[in-house]
Amino acid sequence: MKLTKTVKLRDQLKREIEDLQAKLLINQNKKVNQQEIIEELIKFSLNHAEKIFGSIEKENPSEEDYALKMLNKPVKWGINDSSKDIDEYLYG
Repeated sequence: MKLTKTVKLRDQLKREIEDLQAKLLINQNKKVNQQEIIEELIKFSLNHAEKIFGSIEKENPSEEDYALKMLNKPVKWGINDSSKDIDEYLYG
């Protein structure tokens, strides 16, 4: 018995899978459905999990991120302001 599940994908990802499906048909003359493509991508991902998790970690901000450090330690400009007055300070 084959158990199937419905998976919701973003529209852009759905188009990319459709593009891959078309490329397989054109370049390799292989007609595969989207389920087969997704299954192969999952198998590939499971075999390369360390690389995938490494790329996910790089996308998450870390304490060593220079920009994050700068946001956490703002430079004092000598102006006592509140966020409601910021436009007045910036634009006069």
